[in-house]
Amino acid sequence: MTGRAVLMITVLAILSAATGAVALASSTGTLNVAPAAAGQEQDEQDMVAGAPFQDPPDAVVTAGADGVPTITLDARDTQFDLAGRTVQGQSYNGSYVAPTIRFNPGAHVDVRLVNHLPVAANVHFHGLHIDPSSHSDDDFLCVAPGDTYTYRLVIPADHPQGTYWYHSHAIGATCPNGRTGPTTGDVENQIYAGLSGALIVGDDRTLLPPAYQHVTAHTLVLKDVQTDQAGDIVQNSASTRIDSDAPAVRLVNGELRPVLTMRPNETQLWRLVNAGADIFYRLRLDGYRFTIVGEDGVPVAGVTTADTLLLPPAKRYDVLVTANATPGDSWLRTTSYSNGPQGDQYPDTALAQLSVAGDAVSRLPLLTGAVRTAPAGLDTAPIAKQRTLDLSESPDGLTFFINGKQFDPDTSVFPTPARLGTVEEWTILNESGEDHPFHLHTTAFQEMSVNGTTVPYTHMQDIAVVPHESSGVPGKVVIRVPIEDFPGRWLFHCHIAAHEDNGMMSFLNVES
Repeated sequence: MTGRAVLMITVLAILSAATGAVALASSTGTLNVAPAAAGQEQDEQDMVAGAPFQDPPDAVVTAGADGVPTITLDARDTQFDLAGRTVQGQSYNGSYVAPTIRFNPGAHVDVRLVNHLPVAANVHFHGLHIDPSSHSDDDFLCVAPGDTYTYRLVIPADHPQGTYWYHSHAIGATCPNGRTGPTTGDVENQIYAGLSGALIVGDDRTLLPPAYQHVTAHTLVLKDVQTDQAGDIVQNSASTRIDSDAPAVRLVNGELRPVLTMRPNETQLWRLVNAGADIFYRLRLDGYRFTIVGEDGVPVAGVTTADTLLLPPAKRYDVLVTANATPGDSWLRTTSYSNGPQGDQYPDTALAQLSVAGDAVSRLPLLTGAVRTAPAGLDTAPIAKQRTLDLSESPDGLTFFINGKQFDPDTSVFPTPARLGTVEEWTILNESGEDHPFHLHTTAFQEMSVNGTTVPYTHMQDIAVVPHESSGVPGKVVIRVPIEDFPGRWLFHCHIAAHEDNGMMSFLNVES
């Protein structure tokens, strides 16, 4: 999508007639926000920016008939109020950003999906290390229109604490009522319409030094929206298509450029979730650095800081942000970014305003080292098997392949199964002209190298961006995969939903 830079007009704005840019005074100097791209004002028509920041609501937990904590997700067509504009889409429990699900390691939780949609749906608990079969995280299962299904989640006692998310993962080949358009699946349609939200295991603040364990935590769910002339969120159908490179509005927790407040010197934990279907974010908080304490739900083995964070679809980061010592405003924005010459080109777009005001608090000490309970790396692990995945697409960019094959729910691209208790090394090649965010279900993995450059170990992850080919040389990422705990079919795919829907998906058979 070409979400555009947004024209920000505040009492601090200075309009430049010559360039159309907006300069905003802040505690860090002058903040330059690019002018709105063509069509931006039309996209934001009837929307109101600048509401106070609010976290998404938490999911309501009730006691099931057998006493097991139960969360009910009601999937249905829904009319939303998005920053003052009425929009038609799909929801879990009525909100564009689905309620945040929370539970602790070791929990037994039932998630009851009631499908009031006119098409099949399901729920994928993205990033959780849980059983990929039966009544757990089986994404080959579909819930037909009008039916109800209960997922029984058994969370390992040692499950990493951090930020995950959940979304519909209706695969067209196994969801005969799930298709609403010319795709082989309905993942893109349903995520884009609104069927996604955050999921938090435990509280990773408890893994930090005592001074950090009670800082304020916020969840920022990033989504983009395009609507048609009728006010409906655009869907793939016989007459329309979601175009991720088209103008769209980028929202934070369903709001347009909300205002998040902090006191001078205050530290907060921000849980950042790209819960959209297709587009990338490259986040920057002007005048600040992010301190990374978790990635893809897993605590880091080495704290790092960064000026920018790249969030392809499905990526999550848990970061500490410490406000400047003096009052002032800044902007969280997604900077201009290209995911390849044949991919999307995203302009600079403001997402949320940070307002630092009030009495200063004491500044916390610098955080270094590992976050408690971070998993060990796999650098010295014996490798049981090496595998190669080749990602490619048709010249028109509409059909996608892994090892030259489109998704087949009955046949893996790997003829040899994996064995529990082993570690495998996978080489992922990208023959196309756009980046592909690779995702593996059921387990996190370690990124070993990118285009031949070794990646020092600081964290496990479940999303890795495989760079596009350059001058005829495929992009290449090498990962190591721990095969632990759960036999069954472990899905993997590009997490640009349009790509997985149109063939770039397969699975690994895991045997005991």
